[in-house]
Amino acid sequence: RGLTMASSIESDEKEYTESVKKVFNRRAEGYDTTDRWSEFHKAHADILISNSSIEAGHTVLDLMCGTGMAARRAAKLCRKVCGLDLSPKMILAARKATHEEGLTTARFEVCDVSSLTVDFLEKKGLPTKFDRILCVSALAYLIDPAGAIRRWAKFLSPGGKLCISGFGEEFDIRSHCINLAAEVCNIPQKYPNEATGDTHKCAMLLEQAGLCVSRVVWEEQLQLPESYTAKHLNSTFDKILKHPITMRWAGSLSDPEVAKLRSAFQKISEKKETEGKGKIMNNRKAVFFVGEAIATAASTEEGEKKHGEAAGSGYKVKKGHTVDGFARVSSGSTFESLASYSRAVVVGKQVHVSGTTGYDYSRMIIDPSAVVQAEQCFVNIAEALSIAGSHIDRVFRIRVHLASIDDFEAIAPVVGKWMKHALPANTTVVSQLVAPEMKIEIEVTATMP
Repeated sequence: RGLTMASSIESDEKEYTESVKKVFNRRAEGYDTTDRWSEFHKAHADILISNSSIEAGHTVLDLMCGTGMAARRAAKLCRKVCGLDLSPKMILAARKATHEEGLTTARFEVCDVSSLTVDFLEKKGLPTKFDRILCVSALAYLIDPAGAIRRWAKFLSPGGKLCISGFGEEFDIRSHCINLAAEVCNIPQKYPNEATGDTHKCAMLLEQAGLCVSRVVWEEQLQLPESYTAKHLNSTFDKILKHPITMRWAGSLSDPEVAKLRSAFQKISEKKETEGKGKIMNNRKAVFFVGEAIATAASTEEGEKKHGEAAGSGYKVKKGHTVDGFARVSSGSTFESLASYSRAVVVGKQVHVSGTTGYDYSRMIIDPSAVVQAEQCFVNIAEALSIAGSHIDRVFRIRVHLASIDDFEAIAPVVGKWMKHALPANTTVVSQLVAPEMKIEIEVTATMP
């Protein structure tokens, strides 16, 4: 029975892979020009490249590369680029565009990157280690995004970076509504962007692959349609239902189940139109996240040097004084430099993380929203713990300082989301923070593995 089930799963996965290949073979011609998403994909590739810190001497791998929008941009910056994609017609389009642009450092091959191997790369005469690995807006098409990222991380050179873009769960209102309808109908399903639904999930994908979280940045994508009417949204039902990603859970539905799903979809779209006063707004938030191939905080000078050179968030390991043997993690924050303290200090089997605010330390900017600041606090803390060799789920003590009690109800779910596995002792107090723009500060203590 077990063998039969495994064979059935393998058959389903092959069928899904073929359906995805057909979709992109069909879209290849005109993908860069006439496709309704072309301007969006170009902007998306530009933002990912800008977050990748590609240098002239780098070797870059672009996974699920499509027509090579990101790969061709990277080829203008570095010495060698390899692009891999499941669709033969996409690869042909990438090669044609590369030739037309006169780029000689980019090469494209057909490959199912979810099962990428060293053997494949060697047979194609390609490098097996890369300074940057890119994946632009394609994770939703993977059956196992976390497993793929773990596999890809093994192809990074020491200090190399895996740079990925994805979307929030509600990114495309059409697919979001059909998933909501499935929940109403008690139909098992999976949100296409579930793996990248929020900052914590993105950070966890990187950490589970053994990477240090270097950056998680949310951007609003203006190229998407801004809104729909209920009538327009309902007219897209059949098209969404037949999309390969939706068919993974909807392909086996009976006619009565589809009819029930359609009815629920229509009611949800009508409700959203009423709530939006005649418009159903698209959630246009996209996420760009970067993980670095350094596994632990350093007990060696080489490890410390690698951390110190890390670009992106500015995180690095500051070598501890030899008299105490402590390992210290610095974010590069101007506050740490001014007051001479570390973001985190490893003492024995514990990591003590300093009070951390909602600043993006790579750019020293802070969002006015208390909720956004809370998310950024945990991103900063997770980065420090990862570099120190610990993990956010190993936190056993947390102290939350709020500038205003009015923000408590808004930030409590954020704390709950990040601490749901750790379940630490918690103290939350209202404090006067050191700058008026700061609305929250969090300090934690965690154990080492």
